[in-house]
Amino acid sequence: MNKALRNPWTYAAFILPTLALYVLFFIYPVIVSLYYGFFQWDGITDKVFIGFDNFTRLLKDEVFIKSFWNNMYFLVFSLVVNIPLVLLISILISKVRRMRDFYKSAVFVPVVISTATVAILFGVLYNYESGLINQVLRAIGPESWAQEWLSNPKLAMLSILIANAWQNIGFFIVLCLAAILNIPREIVEAANIDGATSWRETRLITLPLIRPILFVMLLLSVSGTMKVLDIVQIMTNGGPFQSTEVMSTYMLKVGFRSMELGYGSAIGVAMFIIILVMTGVLQLISRRREEVQY
Repeated sequence: MNKALRNPWTYAAFILPTLALYVLFFIYPVIVSLYYGFFQWDGITDKVFIGFDNFTRLLKDEVFIKSFWNNMYFLVFSLVVNIPLVLLISILISKVRRMRDFYKSAVFVPVVISTATVAILFGVLYNYESGLINQVLRAIGPESWAQEWLSNPKLAMLSILIANAWQNIGFFIVLCLAAILNIPREIVEAANIDGATSWRETRLITLPLIRPILFVMLLLSVSGTMKVLDIVQIMTNGGPFQSTEVMSTYMLKVGFRSMELGYGSAIGVAMFIIILVMTGVLQLISRRREEVQY
């Protein structure tokens, strides 16, 4: 056994299949998308080389710029609402002694539900005539309180953000809760003996010690919100009036509905670069942070 482990081919036998899949399903599509981005092509006729025209067109495309800012709404909502809510719920569950496993399972249930199901479920809840939300609003107030949640350009994005948060927040709660419960009990007990309040315990002990997990949550939020697609596609298809259009839905429409595969590929490359730059900046920031030692 030891002789086999000292053989480099043993490690290669385990690494190469995974590496091959990574190249096939990640590296190759990126290279092909970059290649097609330099062409005007409808997927049927011959490709026409146009250089950087597709990429310069992005900078002038008002719909793409609007879709980029809509993605940023997802990111800001995640940072301002989702992550603080995750921290609050995780800390509350960590304080519970009885039925903790039940609460962890309960918050994780939406994660295992398919996005299509979540989108349809919230579409029913947001329905103007029969939706539960409007029914409750009509019961406690005048008819004017009922809203066209997915047809109103001012409310559609917020409605999708809430649905998306409901589905994904459970994963971050479980991740954050695991980090909190992994904090050595001796540190918490010493703080309690010194008379630390719950707020001081959270601010001076819990948050610094789970900082690595917070950065992981931040990275996942950036990558997830920049490539969000299915929930928007099903709930509003980018409408009304492109108020919920995101880069992924716009790329889909351009590439496969308008049959501009070259321009659609350029949008995909732009998304890749945006995500790469944002996650790279976060990685640099995290490396400069002093590691917390127990």
